[in-house]
Amino acid sequence: MEPALSEFDEIDSCYSLFLREIMEPSDNALRLLLEEAFVLHEEATVTVSGVEIKEGHPIRSVEGSRLFEVVWDFCVAYSVRSESFVARDESEEFSGRFARIYSKSHFLDYVSRATFACNEHPGPLQHIGIVSERHVIDVVSTEPPRVRQIRPRPALQ
Repeated sequence: MEPALSEFDEIDSCYSLFLREIMEPSDNALRLLLEEAFVLHEEATVTVSGVEIKEGHPIRSVEGSRLFEVVWDFCVAYSVRSESFVARDESEEFSGRFARIYSKSHFLDYVSRATFACNEHPGPLQHIGIVSERHVIDVVSTEPPRVRQIRPRPALQ
């Protein structure tokens, strides 16, 4: 069972995301707080490994950024990676932009090899990946997460 498309559509409609909180509210449950982020107009210079990069624009959350809560009541496994070290693999198949539903992935293969979880027990496995500015969170579960907007975008005046 996949999450309602509109729930992930809201997350995927963001310019970018930051992971603000990750916690386990109970045994084998997972809760994420994701905040919308934007490219700011101000220019910034950053130094990376001794190399100065000029005329960049920071990506940050601002007043009015949406805040999303994503909760799995049960998950078989999850992983958190630094987005700086994640390589795109063309053999993986998914739909979605920031909230990805995988039909084929290395993480799903790993969970199938490293655990005895399978489609028979505890049930059909689903891999959902959440991509943010600094983190990539991979979750394998038998149920889709609940997605809720805690702070909606302000109404236009």
